[in-house]
Amino acid sequence: MGTGKRVSRWAAVAAAGSLLAGCAAPAARQVRPVSDASGMRTVDAGAVPGMGTVTRSRADGRRHYFAAYPEIPGARPLSAALARAQDERIAPFVAATEDARPLPGGDVPELNGRWSLVAADGDVAGVRLVTTEFLGASGGEYRRTLWYDGAARRVLGSAALLDGARGLAGLAGLVRARLGTRADPSRITADPRAFGSIAFNDAGGMVVEFSDHTVAPGAPGRVAAVIERGAYDRLLSRFGRRARDAAGHRHPGLRLGAPPAAPHAVAATGTPPPAARTDCTKARCVALTFDDGPGPYTARLLDDLAARRARATFFVVGDNARVYQDLLRRQVAEGHEIGNHAQSHRDLSRLTAVQVNSEVQRTQDVVRTATGRAPVLLRPPYMASSEAVAGVARSLGVRQTGWNLDALDAHDRDPAAIADRVVRRARPDSIVLMHDVNEASARAVPRIVDRLAAAGYTLVTVSELPPGRG
Repeated sequence: MGTGKRVSRWAAVAAAGSLLAGCAAPAARQVRPVSDASGMRTVDAGAVPGMGTVTRSRADGRRHYFAAYPEIPGARPLSAALARAQDERIAPFVAATEDARPLPGGDVPELNGRWSLVAADGDVAGVRLVTTEFLGASGGEYRRTLWYDGAARRVLGSAALLDGARGLAGLAGLVRARLGTRADPSRITADPRAFGSIAFNDAGGMVVEFSDHTVAPGAPGRVAAVIERGAYDRLLSRFGRRARDAAGHRHPGLRLGAPPAAPHAVAATGTPPPAARTDCTKARCVALTFDDGPGPYTARLLDDLAARRARATFFVVGDNARVYQDLLRRQVAEGHEIGNHAQSHRDLSRLTAVQVNSEVQRTQDVVRTATGRAPVLLRPPYMASSEAVAGVARSLGVRQTGWNLDALDAHDRDPAAIADRVVRRARPDSIVLMHDVNEASARAVPRIVDRLAAAGYTLVTVSELPPGRG
């Protein structure tokens, strides 16, 4: 699945000028394109008032996983269902990798769960989940779209868009005809379980997609059928018609009750930011860095940093950053640095150069749109780099940056233990890896900053450290 030589963690964090110098990106493997018609219409989640995200992740020597889902105000049952849906993918992945042998070439099994909003209007919302698994010789993508009926306050599977057995039978026949030899017709039945992901495209057509190895077991890759409105309209349930209409509105206008005050919308404290830059050749400097956010605890973390006039660097995931654009603006206003942590937190070392460019460039665009400036630092998820990643980094003018002190905070629920670990191991020019999607990490920050300051350290951004650190 890779596109070239995998680069070690510490080779990947060398300075931009020397990073894999002279290595050309390898030829990308061929990826079967998905036609525009089979692409599902998506809604800008950042435009939904009060929207939040939840992230579940783990990285160790046996496995990597990262799964996120949205929390839509007024749709608590949907949030619970999305959490269960992610757990249903994570639990068997963890079990399958518990005693697995190391993969060839140093690869680590990976699960990545990402989401998109396919409808958000009136009292209807739709969320599409895509889970990619890599297990070495096996893996693939699992696709599921859940719908929320705000009037009834219930979560529905995609099959609920159809009018019972009649609608399912009619759709199965249409899908078999559209797919032809691209699928095994015997696998496309009127069973509701066969239709796990249904949404709509920009032209109003119905898109019916399937997980890998389900309707075309011998051919990995996305299989999707597009049904024109004139053919599917008569098959819709009453809710299906509401979902179709909601999906036709690109700009969200949800009415699920008054949204609560978003915790991430907390305004800046008004505390003046620290001095623009510290000379770390003279001062004892430490750079706190936070991966995977923004998230529900980032605002409180910013409050604590502002109160202490300390700066940090936030390596943001593009999908989260799009939801929390107000926090990006606050980070810049208060003197912090924003780095790029890819759009969906996939292991970039296994992607083609085109896919890597998309993951990195989309996050560059999100940050630039929100703040007026694009990141100059890139931290590949899991610090997994490759020749293709290095080539994209050079082309975009960003420097790959790692860390030299891991707070080991991702699954630690004890703020005091996290703080003790960081302070005990800190040295001049330490770059500390932390995660602002972990509540205990955010709660540990005041103790870390206060104790480091008492020891004579200044908290700075990564770009303030002398070149070559990390």
